[in-house]
Parts: sequence; C-alpha cells; structure tokens
Amino acid sequence: MAAVMVDGQLTKDGSIKIQCDDDCFGYESFTYLSMEDFEAVFTLDWLSGSVIISYMMNLYEKVKNGPIQDHGICFVTASATMMDERKTKSKHIDESSKLLAHRLTKRNNNDIIIETLVLAILDMKTTNCYYLDSLRPIDVHPDLKQIIDAAMVLYAVQTGSNMRVKVNWVNFRCPTQPGSTECGYYVLNFMKEIVHEGLQILIDNNVWKGKYEYTDADFDAAREKWSAYTTKFIFR
Repeated sequence: MAAVMVDGQLTKDGSIKIQCDDDCFGYESFTYLSMEDFEAVFTLDWLSGSVIISYMMNLYEKVKNGPIQDHGICFVTASATMMDERKTKSKHIDESSKLLAHRLTKRNNNDIIIETLVLAILDMKTTNCYYLDSLRPIDVHPDLKQIIDAAMVLYAVQTGSNMRVKVNWVNFRCPTQPGSTECGYYVLNFMKEIVHEGLQILIDNNVWKGKYEYTDADFDAAREKWSAYTTKFIFR
C-alpha cells in the first residue's frame, strides 16, 4: 500500500522533505527522500543515509511524544561523521570531532548518544563506547574511533568538565548480516532495540536476545514503521 501511495505522488526526479523537532540532532533536523530511497526500502535493497536519518527521527518522536520510554538517549546525525571524499582524512577527522563535541554540549543532559552509520553508542556517565557493526570486524573503525576520542577531549575542554575523557571502547558482539546489502536494516534494528530498552540491553549483552541474525520479518517490521512515518509527509 505504501509503495502505491508513493508511486502516485512522487515523481522519479522528485523528493520529499522529512522534518523533525530540532532537539533530535541539536539543530534544524530535516532530510530529503527520493523515489530511489523508497524503492530501496520496498525491495529491501541497500539503504541510504537519508533513510537511516529519517528512521532516527521516527524513533525520536516516539520517545518525545510516546509511547517509548525516554532512557536519556539522543542522536547524532550520520552526516556528522560521514567521510567527504573532497577532504583529506585528517581534515575530516578534525571537522567531525568538532561537530560531535558541539553536539555533546547541546545534548540537554541526555547521557546515551547514538551515532551512525555504523552504530556507536556513547555512555557519557562511564565514557564507555559500544561499537556495533553487523559485518563483525575485529577492530573498531579507526576513523570513527579517532573522531569520538578527540570529540570527548574537546568537549571536556569547552565545558571545563573534569570528567574522565578516555573512551573505553567495546567492540560489541551483535547479530551478523549474511550478505552485503543488509547493513542499513541491521542499524535500524540495533537502534530500535537500544531506544526501546536503553543501555541495559548492551550491559546485559542481550541485543536481539542473543540471536545471530535478524530475519525478514524483522526487516519488514522496520520497513512498515518507517513507511508509516515518512509517507505522511507526502500529503502535508
């Protein structure tokens, strides 16, 4: 049904603006979705950053307006740490760490920070950072590690905080994707579980109750929730 609605309202070259409360990412929060984004979701293909950002907006609104309990979670948009090929690696890390440090100062006392595209969950109380990557790499992505490590130092300097700034990284054992195109769906499901259950689900080592893979039914549930949220913007 959602596919028919979109196909009837959105041209191949068109896009729709998805907008959320500014508190979601700490600044004016919006993204644009194209017909290609909707087609990818409907066919369970590779997901764009815009799809993941709009899913984060959906989760945020459910926390703020109910029915999800607020566990003190806030989000960092994927674009804050996404590599720009026009920049050198060092410039990318420097600029991204400054953006993240600024986000930490605007987090309104939330202590659990969710950052994508691969998922990093930063606990500001303990400075533990849980790294969830469904490809199961041996090590944490080095660029992301440098960005978050540097951002914590900058944040402490900017706020005059005497908090411990050394990040304890946890390469978390999570469900593993079987193919090459499921990354986005795994990120959506990771985020949903953490937003619903809070940090305790990581402390208890119980993401998706210890199962090794998400199922097609899990993907369909995430797709349906995302579709219900995004298609309402077509008719505004």
